[in-house]
Order: sequence, then C-alpha cells, then structure tokens
Amino acid sequence: MNETPASESHRLIVCPECERQVPDAPFCGACGAHLATEVGNSVHRHHSFAADPSQHVLHPSIVTTLFPHLPHRRRLPFQLALGIATIALIVLALLRWTGPAVALASFTIPLVYLLQLWEVEVYEDEPFLVIGVTLVLGAILGAVWAELTGSNITHLLLQNATLGVNGSRLLQGAILYPLGAQVLMLVGGVAMYFRSRYAEALDGFTFGVAGALGFMAASTLVNLIPELREGLVSNATAWDSVLDALQRGVLAPVISASLAGLVCGSLWLSRAPTRRLPGQWLFVGLGPVIVLTVVARVLLGLESVTLTDLLSAVAANTLAAIVLIVWVRVAVHYMLLAEAAEVTIGPDMPCSHCHHIVPRMAFCPNCGIATRATPKSGSGRAHRVAAQGAV
Repeated sequence: MNETPASESHRLIVCPECERQVPDAPFCGACGAHLATEVGNSVHRHHSFAADPSQHVLHPSIVTTLFPHLPHRRRLPFQLALGIATIALIVLALLRWTGPAVALASFTIPLVYLLQLWEVEVYEDEPFLVIGVTLVLGAILGAVWAELTGSNITHLLLQNATLGVNGSRLLQGAILYPLGAQVLMLVGGVAMYFRSRYAEALDGFTFGVAGALGFMAASTLVNLIPELREGLVSNATAWDSVLDALQRGVLAPVISASLAGLVCGSLWLSRAPTRRLPGQWLFVGLGPVIVLTVVARVLLGLESVTLTDLLSAVAANTLAAIVLIVWVRVAVHYMLLAEAAEVTIGPDMPCSHCHHIVPRMAFCPNCGIATRATPKSGSGRAHRVAAQGAV
C-alpha cells in the first residue's frame, strides 16, 4: 500500500503536548494525548487506558491488565472462561474438594493465558520457542522449587503456628523463600530479553507474566500431591476450603504474574528510546520496580509467617492483588505512552479497536489506543517498524 502524504488526506494541527504536527482528531497520534477540549490537553489521560481507551487507568480489571494485547471484541470468551473456572473452583471447594479445586485454577489461568498468546500472536512465528522459554521453563523451575522447598516451608509454617515466630524462621519464610521463588519466576521472561525481535515493553511484560504463571501452576500442583494422596475430600470446613482455593488458585497466581510482568516490562523499556513523562519513573523505572517487588514479596512473606487465621490471610492477599493490578495498569499505561519516541504518519488503515479508518501512528487518532497494545497480526500493525520508527 502506498503511503498518502498526511497533508493531502488529513488536516494537521500542532499537538500542545508533544508539539508535533498530527491529524486533527480526538487523540494525538504521536504522543497519545487527549486533544478534546472538554477533557483537557493531558498526555497522562488517566481517564483513558492506553491499552483499552474505554476504561479508566485505575479500573481494577484482571483481563485488560494482564492481557493488554487482547482486543475488546475478542475478550468475552476469555472472561467467560475465567468466570466459569472461578465458579467451578468455588463449587468444588464447597464440596471440600480443595485439591481438585486448586488444581483446576492452577491449570485454568495459564491455559487461558496461553490461548491469549495464540490469539494475538505475541510470539509471531516462534510459538514453540516463546512458550518453551516462558511457560514451560517457568513450570519446570516451579516444580523443582516446590520439590526442594515444599516440605521445608510446610514444616516452617507449622512451627510458627505452634511454637511462635523466631528470627531464623522469619528470615526463611519472609525473605529467603519468597525472594528465591520470585527470582526463578523471572528466569523465563528475562531469557527472552536476548531475542532482539521482541523489543516492545509489552513483549517483556507478556513473557514475564507467562513465566510466573507457569512457575505458580507447577509449584502449586507439586505442593498439592501430598493432599491429593489423602483423598479428594478435605477435612477443612467448606468455608475454609473456599478461602484456601481462592488463595492458592487465584490470588497467588495473579500477584506473581503482576510482579513478574512489571519487572520484565520495565527491563524491556529501559533499553529503548523513550519519552520522559512526569511520574513515569516511579511506575516503570527499573530501580523502583525492583524495590517494589522486593518490598511486596517480603510483606507477603511476613503475612504468610505471622497470620495464622485463613480469613485474615486471604483478605491481606486480596488487598495486595488489587493494589498490584492497579499499579501494573498504571505502569502498562506509562510504558505505552513512553515508547512513542519516534513517530511518523503512515497510510490510512482500520484501527483494530474502534475500526475507524485512521492514519497508522503510535496511537489511534480516533480512540487513542496504543498501536503496540493491539494484536501483532492486526491490520493496524502492518509495517509497524516503518510507521513508528526504529524499535
């Protein structure tokens, strides 16, 4: 397709934020700022999430946060799958089949994520390499970690509950084990760092999430084996079974995926030319992200060591999951805004989000979605390197 000069097909204005000449439209196609006067000229556009402009940046959605490439028109099957799996988990837990419930949740989230990778072709023409290095390697490391440390962690928690917490057990349960597991979750994602063709920050974010989900699924299943050997029905009450299933099958994977994706996304962003936005460094700077990850892991480790009441532990992890999901959404938003460092006005193409015919740019001028948050196989991604500058 031949490129039509922007001056011949679109009226141009100067964006007050980035001072580039861009098409006269609701959003700046170069920096993503919302140009509508009733909203205000703000490049931060917190009312419009860069990966899904119909949502606020602070909207606590697991699907649009952990699956930022997934188009909203193809999102319903994934939402239904997660919803049905959650209902099935609760039903099994009410029957006190805690082991099968947790196993179901552990398999469901990575499987849904794998299907999402396939749907949006994040790995392009190297599916087995990407899946092997992220999900599979994460699963192998998770299984080995659980086999080596599972009995020690269980014994440590029992001692804390019966004898009280001491310095040695606190060091192991709150610092060494949580941080050791977090480092292993990052191995698969970081290994993809050396594949230069995957240079976008959301590539790193996706690989980090996949590695963590693989790790959590395998480690959870290995730790469940002793329980499953004792029979399907747990001795716990139905209420405790529900809480335990939600804790191990939903909250723990979401927390781990959020932290690993955040670290890998920030790592990818640190190697590319980016724009500097106020507040960006706090959410996507590699240093602050690593500090956040360490602090989060230590605090969650302290919670697991000191809180013996299951309801209190689930409440603490629920709060942590919500805070991390919102933090990650802000980080993904800034990643997409910051990566628009070099932009040109390309030919008219349909936006995969709003389906308007718009010039191919870093952001859709009509709806404001970041092009890098759209499926790699979508029409608006065609020849994206030429359109967005060197990656």
